[in-house]
Amino acid sequence: MRDLPRRVRSPRLLLRYAAGVSESDQGEFSGNGVVNGARGLTPRQETLRTWGQQRLAARSASAPRRVDWPLIVGGGLRLPLAQAPLAAPDAFAVLRASDELAQYRDLNTLLRRAVELARRELGLERVAIFMCAESPDLLEGTWGTGRDGETTDEREIAFLMGSAHREAIARSGAGIGRWLLLDSAPLTAQVEGKTCVLGYGWNALTPIVSARGLLGMFVNDAGISGAAVDETRQAQAVIFCALLANLLELARAERRSVTLAASDPCAVPSCGVPLDAASGPAAAIVAKVVALLQNDHALSRAELAARLGLSVSGLSRAFKSEMGLSVAQYRSRLRLERFLTLVDPRAGNLLAAALDAGFGSYAQFHRVFRSALGKTPKKYLAER
Repeated sequence: MRDLPRRVRSPRLLLRYAAGVSESDQGEFSGNGVVNGARGLTPRQETLRTWGQQRLAARSASAPRRVDWPLIVGGGLRLPLAQAPLAAPDAFAVLRASDELAQYRDLNTLLRRAVELARRELGLERVAIFMCAESPDLLEGTWGTGRDGETTDEREIAFLMGSAHREAIARSGAGIGRWLLLDSAPLTAQVEGKTCVLGYGWNALTPIVSARGLLGMFVNDAGISGAAVDETRQAQAVIFCALLANLLELARAERRSVTLAASDPCAVPSCGVPLDAASGPAAAIVAKVVALLQNDHALSRAELAARLGLSVSGLSRAFKSEMGLSVAQYRSRLRLERFLTLVDPRAGNLLAAALDAGFGSYAQFHRVFRSALGKTPKKYLAER
């Protein structure tokens, strides 16, 4: 600064001096540091001018900092070569499964599909999921796998945790191991309402833990083939359980919010006042619609609007703005979730399950199913 003329010692004049712009030049610095009208600048002067703009812009907290890559990297800047990633099908199996599970809001459907996707995507042979009950020592059944690899309803069973379950939970909480392997354990299945021992072999216990705490236990074995433990698949199961825990928390939170916001489904918010401080009138309307549809999938938009004291168009606008899909689309999703809970892939009772789920005809069900899942019902169920 001391070697420069006095008249160029201010920051702005210094930048003009460094950029080679004389006072007599037609261009001048504007209030934001941009040289207007400067002509005939050399590459070095152009770079210095850009640098000056960055320095002045950085003084404003709201202005983004511009990065000049040629200045940072130098004149030898080369475009990087793009390469295709290496194929890693096992790494994406968990993501494929969790992507599908994220579509479900019904807890029962979510748990059933979790069991089925763990078998299909992760390649685990027999899987069962048990959830924690109100009693801290009690585990309740949800869905499992039978002796022939079929999905079985185990919601009627419950049992007290044993020492192995507590050890698996303790090891997971301490970060020692995310899953516990038992050897020579009894391998059971639910057959005609009874719990039967199929044999003895290895059994893996993986706690399902969210940020709030323990939610349940993921159990798998190879009771059909007697194959050895595959540690890669067990590691995938650990990641799968972590993602499943978060999805279960989201589903539970949504159910709680609907229950609180729509404790009286037929009531109408007076004068459009929100049901709580965090939600607006549209959110309150949606909560009531969701509660009504969960109780009766057959309700039409006109019936829903009449119960809530709204016009059909007003109901449709509020629902679409909050949910991102129409009332009809949401109703179809609920019916599909119910269908997947009711259907038995081996029995081929597609029509009966579709009608019980609320669809008016098989043609309607087939069209909605293929549009939502990208496959025909038969093909989809064959892959489960």
